[in-house]
Amino acid sequence: MGHILKICTFNVRNDNLIPDLTTEMIRANYHKLLVSYGIDILCTQELIESTMKIIREYFPKHHILGDYRYGKGRLVKKIKTLKKYNEANAIITPFSVINTKTYSLPWIPRSMKEIYNGIFKYRSLTPRIITLSNLKVPKETVVVNTHLDCHIESIKNIQLKKVEKILKKQANPIILTGDFNTDKDDPIFTRFIAMLNQLGLKRVEYDQKTFAKSKKEAAIDHIFIPNSWKIRKIEAIKDRELEHYSDHYPIYVEVEIPEEEKN
Repeated sequence: MGHILKICTFNVRNDNLIPDLTTEMIRANYHKLLVSYGIDILCTQELIESTMKIIREYFPKHHILGDYRYGKGRLVKKIKTLKKYNEANAIITPFSVINTKTYSLPWIPRSMKEIYNGIFKYRSLTPRIITLSNLKVPKETVVVNTHLDCHIESIKNIQLKKVEKILKKQANPIILTGDFNTDKDDPIFTRFIAMLNQLGLKRVEYDQKTFAKSKKEAAIDHIFIPNSWKIRKIEAIKDRELEHYSDHYPIYVEVEIPEEEKN
């Protein structure tokens, strides 16, 4: 049997937006994912600094990888709104880390109409980032985690092209995860999936809704893995405690890496 690996992508939702959230609840949520489910690579979106501190305290053997969308400069410390929404696409894992880098994605629209809509109509014109970590899994593997724009299609398309450019530079096996804010039937995402297939990656075929409030039965949170990896189990973790914690379902996959690819 090859090496068994458990991967999860989870838009945890910014903890500042969750009413009556306690340290004990945060600890219980991550204990469920990292211990009860035994997830080896937990890729999160919207993780904030205060929650990272709690995870580091209770799970000292895990690395929490990735920088924040606004960084850690003086401006963030001075402006409360920036600090509140200074989220990371953090990768949480006990595996040995070779290196980690956070890239900025394009996020400013190119037309005044889209800028106006982003600011006043959608109120979600914010920087987007992508976290890339090289891990020993046990073979060196590239884990890439992102969170794309949720409203403006042209921006989402440009962001996907930047992700594509980053992926094409990688020489090692790739795991790609994230909240892509689009489903597989979106033409720009269909093109992206086809490009990944050319790179030797396949989408984990989970096709039910991953955003709990969605009226459409379609996943917007996705996981991509090498074509040669065998999928043993796929599920959306639907747990009452986690549903209180986030408006997304964690998407979990258990894979088997072929014996010849372990070393």
